[in-house]
Amino acid sequence: MPKHKPKRGAPTIDMTAMTDVAFLLLTFFMLTAKMKPQENVVIDTPSSISETKLPDAGTLTILVGPDGRIFLDMAGSHTRAELIKNMNAQYQMGLNEKEQMLFTTVGSFGVPRSKLKAYLNTLPSERPKFPAPGIPVDTADINSSELANWVHNARLAQFQMKQEGKVKDEYVIVVKADQNTPYPAVQKVINTLVDINVNKFNLITSLEADPNKVNAAKGEGGG
Repeated sequence: MPKHKPKRGAPTIDMTAMTDVAFLLLTFFMLTAKMKPQENVVIDTPSSISETKLPDAGTLTILVGPDGRIFLDMAGSHTRAELIKNMNAQYQMGLNEKEQMLFTTVGSFGVPRSKLKAYLNTLPSERPKFPAPGIPVDTADINSSELANWVHNARLAQFQMKQEGKVKDEYVIVVKADQNTPYPAVQKVINTLVDINVNKFNLITSLEADPNKVNAAKGEGGG
């Protein structure tokens, strides 16, 4: 009598659990992701062959637009909170706790101290339209230069956060100017940094091909 062979079906895999995990991860990243604030000034940097890489965190960036306006941005919510608390007390800016909290996430800004309160209370979608004449600079009297005050106090705040173990390093100062920015505007920034004893800073450029490397590669290929 012939043996009866059981019918074999194709194996099935239950993907329900995997689908649930995928949606949980997607939901987690959507809820925890932070949108990068929209930049208030578009900078088209000049090109160079420098390949020095900046750190991903711990930078204080001075942006100089093509019209010479100066904006400031700095990394680290802890440092920004300490900075605005000190600036608010020192210069009597009249910022409440909510406005100081807004400053920690506002991104770059380019308004005088007297206009910062109004700027922070502007809706994020409307901030790019807010009149931004740039951060005032006074190279004749460093004590009257708002840019010098901001940079000096930001460095102090970052140093304080480092002492408390909330950040790893002190600020790396970065100057990011447009390729069409008038040189006197950039010179004002450099003079300000020198006046507050910042003698080491970085100029951001776009990377272009090194002609020496290109010629060497062509020579190797031709040989």
